[in-house]
Parts: sequence; structure tokens; C-alpha cells
Amino acid sequence: MIAKTTTGSDFEGALTYGAGQRQGRGKEPGEAPLLVVANVIPGSPKEMAQDMQAVAARSKRVQKPVWHTVLSWKAGEVVSQAQKVAAAKRYCELMGAPIDRHQVVVYEHRDKKHAHVHIYLNRVPIDGGPALRTDNNFYRQPAITRQISQELGMDPLPERRRSLKALDPTKEAARQRVSQALAQLLRQTDRAGEQWLALQLQKLAIEIRYTHDKGGVLRGVSFEMDGVALRGQEVGYKGAQLREALAAPAGAAMEHKAEHEARPEVLPALPQTLPPQRPKPARRKGHER
Repeated sequence: MIAKTTTGSDFEGALTYGAGQRQGRGKEPGEAPLLVVANVIPGSPKEMAQDMQAVAARSKRVQKPVWHTVLSWKAGEVVSQAQKVAAAKRYCELMGAPIDRHQVVVYEHRDKKHAHVHIYLNRVPIDGGPALRTDNNFYRQPAITRQISQELGMDPLPERRRSLKALDPTKEAARQRVSQALAQLLRQTDRAGEQWLALQLQKLAIEIRYTHDKGGVLRGVSFEMDGVALRGQEVGYKGAQLREALAAPAGAAMEHKAEHEARPEVLPALPQTLPPQRPKPARRKGHER
């Protein structure tokens, strides 16, 4: 599995493309099933875009609130709809935008030989917290997609520009263990700062080394496990990313495993908690901050 992400400002254009309704592309709406809707009142792409734009407008700083990620599997790999839904939700969680805090719309496209889904996130959360950061996505996403593939029993796509050294099975095993340990620890609600993380990793026989600038700000990080040295970039967390993860509000992680086990193979497209109908515009304005 691989992920490609872009950001923008046009929710309506993004969702119209996701729904397969953009003119001139030769797609019918039925060819792009809607898999997930979270914290958005279901409706047409235009109506859902209006809901997302209303939340995005609460932030004066975020100029590009639209986060668009394409999750793709390799050609020939059989991926069930339940796996696609679980992968999309897990991706949002690991990137720092769990669906209980962010507006999310996911469409499945069937215009390629390989399975792929389009994830549309509102970077501005519904609870008024900090917006989803966009820096270092290039380095974070490979580790995240590998983790999702492992958790859901999928086949990971080979990485590009991978050195022979990175193919060492001993180093690969250490890299995966460190990456998984970090992901689990940083989702804990009682997580604290750098010393806490170092202590927790030490219990797992993982050593972490921090590099700070003259002002004491975390700038770099490296790891060692079973005699294997790893850079932060190799496990999906450079210094700035780890600093951000440790400073983020706790308690936002989803109960992924329980949710995945409880759902049937083919999941309903819309959560039961969504409102039955769209509120009137006048009332919407009073609800926003």
C-alpha cells in the first residue's frame, strides 16, 4: 500500500471529483461508492463540501484545509471493502486526524486495475484543536502505510529508492519493531514528554537519542535496537514530527481493533450517529464558534 497526499482549498471540487461527478472524466457517480462519512451531514458533494467549509472557516490561519490522500494497493491484490474502510480510518488516526475529531469523506474509485480509495479530510478539527500539520508527510506516510498493511494482513508495496542496506532483514526487523512501538506509545492517553518516551522505549530494549538546538528545542532523533542503529526518518518520525506528536493533545486515538472486529465484512457507508437531516443555514451559523 502507498499513500499520495495533496492539499488545497476547494472542498466542492475535491468531493465532486471523489464522487466521480466531475464533467469530462467519463465517470458515472455509481462508479465511486461512498465508503465513509464522519462528522459530515450526508448529501451531495456540494452539500457535504459546505459543511466542511463551515468548519474550516473557524480557523483564520489555515489557508488550505482540504487534505486529499489516495491509498493504493498493488495490482492484483484482493482487498475487501471492510479492509478499505479500516485502512482509511487507520490512516487518518496515524496521521493525527482520527475520525472522531475530524470531518472525513472516503470514496472508492474503480477506474484503475489496482484497488484504491480517495480520503478527503478537513484539516481543521471539529473540537477547535490545532489543525492537522502538513510538514514531513513524505517521510511519515511510508512507515504508516507499512504499519497498516501489517495490521490488516495486506501486502506492502516495495519502496522506491531503497538502498541495499535497508534490505538487510535484521535492520528491517528492528525498524518495524521501533516504528510499531512508537506508534503505540504515542497513541496512549497518558503520554508525556521526552523522558517518558525514553523510559517506555527502554523497557522494550530500544534506546533513543535526542538532538536539541541551543534553545533546547528537539531537532533530531535516532534509535538503536539489538545493535542496529536507525535514524528517525527510517521509522517515520524525524525530530520535528516527534516533537509535534509529544505535544499533541492526548485522548484522540480510536479503538481500532475493537471496531474492526465488531463490523461485518461489508460496512455501512454512514455512521449511525450522523444527524438524520441537514440543519437550516441560520441554525448552522449559531452552532459555529
